[in-house]
Amino acid sequence: MTSFERWQANLGKIRLPHWDELPDLDLYVDQVVALVNDRAMGMGIAPITKSMINNYVKKGIIMAPVKKKYSRYQLAAVIMIAMLKGSFSIPSIHEGIKQVTINNYPQQAYDRFVDLMNARLHNESAVVDNQLDPVNDQLINYVVETLFNRMQAAELLKTMQETQQPRDVKKG
Repeated sequence: MTSFERWQANLGKIRLPHWDELPDLDLYVDQVVALVNDRAMGMGIAPITKSMINNYVKKGIIMAPVKKKYSRYQLAAVIMIAMLKGSFSIPSIHEGIKQVTINNYPQQAYDRFVDLMNARLHNESAVVDNQLDPVNDQLINYVVETLFNRMQAAELLKTMQETQQPRDVKKG
């Protein structure tokens, strides 16, 4: 079994938490970092840092913590940013989140992302959800497919590099 096949098999063990499964208590930034990185580790997602979160707050991408504590809403935003930052620019992620949540509650949009991503991780079909505007739902579908395909491509390239070294092409 190749490392890519092992990675694919391990994806079935990963499950992103729905909104109601996120901690009900507000968290300090170190706890947010630990929780997000723990979920993202097995997917090949680059870790998020405390300074990254601080920068997202300074740039207005996520709301500032209250008394240095982050709410469920902010945690969901950090999870989304951590997962998407390798595929999309931070301003694009911010605009996408704002767009999808214009007419819907953030919880519904986040849960739809989680449902679609968990389905892809487990190689299952996602349940149809009519709670979101169809265009917003399509955007979330495209984002999940892009993220999943990028994750697969990165992991496959890593496996290929482990098994065979590319030859240098000579100019001529």
